[in-house]
Amino acid sequence: MHFHIATLLGVAHLTFAAPFLSVSTHPLPGGMPNPSPSELEMIELNAHGTLPNGPAPAGISEGGIVNLKLIAFNELFEIAFFDQLITNITDNILGYRFSDKNDYNFVLNSLKVILAQEEIHALDANNALARVGVDPIEPCRYTFPVHDFDAAIMLATTFTDVVLGTLQDVVERFAVGGDIGLARAISSVIGQEGEQQGWFRVMQGKFPSELPFLTTSDLNIAFTAIETFVVPGTCPNIDSIPLKIFPPLNVIKGPTAETGHIKVSFDDSEEIDDGILWLAYINQQNLPMVEPLHVVSKENGTIIAKALFPYDAYEMNGLTIAAVTATKGPFLNAHGVAKETLAGPGLFVID
Repeated sequence: MHFHIATLLGVAHLTFAAPFLSVSTHPLPGGMPNPSPSELEMIELNAHGTLPNGPAPAGISEGGIVNLKLIAFNELFEIAFFDQLITNITDNILGYRFSDKNDYNFVLNSLKVILAQEEIHALDANNALARVGVDPIEPCRYTFPVHDFDAAIMLATTFTDVVLGTLQDVVERFAVGGDIGLARAISSVIGQEGEQQGWFRVMQGKFPSELPFLTTSDLNIAFTAIETFVVPGTCPNIDSIPLKIFPPLNVIKGPTAETGHIKVSFDDSEEIDDGILWLAYINQQNLPMVEPLHVVSKENGTIIAKALFPYDAYEMNGLTIAAVTATKGPFLNAHGVAKETLAGPGLFVID
């Protein structure tokens, strides 16, 4: 089958595109997060593979349990996202229409495989929690701020980048906690997420592989990023996830592939002294870079500020995670940035 990239890239450039989704109100597909045996059999068939059937770990560390909760929380969000994207394509919604039948079939079938694989990931994480007597994470209702196929794929590329960075943190935390029995399966998921990320990038006319060393992240950063898609008050047990949710950081003017300034906005609060602010950048596997953050305006409870984006000095391609801090560090890793974050994350991808 020939895959017509030009057709795909043009499919959603419509002036009057319909909203992608206002609020995700329908149940998750396949009986998720509690499929029946027959539903699980169908999920595995669609995923082209099964849940791992090896022996369960004898125990899971406290940090390992937090890892699994965050993984389940993320996977349930991704299930809702891909399910709604598939629905919009299947229902021929304006903005999600394909002029070529072969492209339509290939994209739709590929997304169905991705959806089923994300369902397997969520089940694996929740099953591990249940085996050690911890309540599984339940789905929320979600909003997705995109209005056509192109925008949906761009959003998928960004949150998959964050997932790939966060799973690095997960593996490290498993190692610290002695959760050896969980590390190998999660490492295999990193590979799977990378495969689908390469496809998302090709559909945007980008090189399949983004960086030699993918940008790292932190569980708290990922938790905050996912939470922005959650309808407040709709998560049955989000409070059982002991991670931080940072005040939001909005990127008003993003960077380009050259050194320049970016502009951001965030809520003013008593915790923020706008005379000594910094913008920390997490990119690739490098030490976080920190630049002075200069306040441009401050009104109606919102601070607008700008900072240098030192692209040329560090080849800052791929995903960059930005966070407002009250200190310039130095930061040794993403954990250090997360501990000092006043607002964040700001996410942008340069290719």
